[in-house]
Amino acid sequence: MSKCPPGVICIENVSMFMIFLVCIPVIYIIYFMHQNKRAVTGGENPNTNIYISPQHQSSSEDIYKPPLQNNTEFYPRNSHDVRGVPINVSTQAVDTTYKQVGILTRGGNGDTILPLMGRPLYTNRDKWQYYSMNDKNNAIKLPVSFQGKSCTNEYGCNSLNNGDTIYVEGYQDVFRATMYENNTMQYIPFL
Repeated sequence: MSKCPPGVICIENVSMFMIFLVCIPVIYIIYFMHQNKRAVTGGENPNTNIYISPQHQSSSEDIYKPPLQNNTEFYPRNSHDVRGVPINVSTQAVDTTYKQVGILTRGGNGDTILPLMGRPLYTNRDKWQYYSMNDKNNAIKLPVSFQGKSCTNEYGCNSLNNGDTIYVEGYQDVFRATMYENNTMQYIPFL
């Protein structure tokens, strides 16, 4: 046995091994309790489940965003303000984004071709919202009308089919719709 010099703490190998054996289960128990607490409370930040409307997340240059005005004030999620809670959240089951669903061809000469952007308005009805964009470099979003009704408002218009005539606001002319074919539904059977 060796003696420790005065003023120095000496730990033997067996003592060190015993301390190690006691510390490992204690650390494991503390870690396990902390993980259970996090799972019960739902995470560290309870505000992560707040729904922020997609209209505030896309930029103004996004061609799939409809040509609508938005004069509402928006308080970001990290403002810690009571007014940051979203209001007027859609109660409908579908909140899809716009996608190109077809093209519009000018009625007379057919040399002007415009994209037709659309999205379904309701899941249980055949109502859609549509708009188009001009064929110039600046790509301005143009409201369209079908059967005398605006297709950009909150009520939308009836679903368009091939050969339907649509009035485009920026051109003050009638265009003929050509709709893209729908992709059939597919699924992965082993999930």
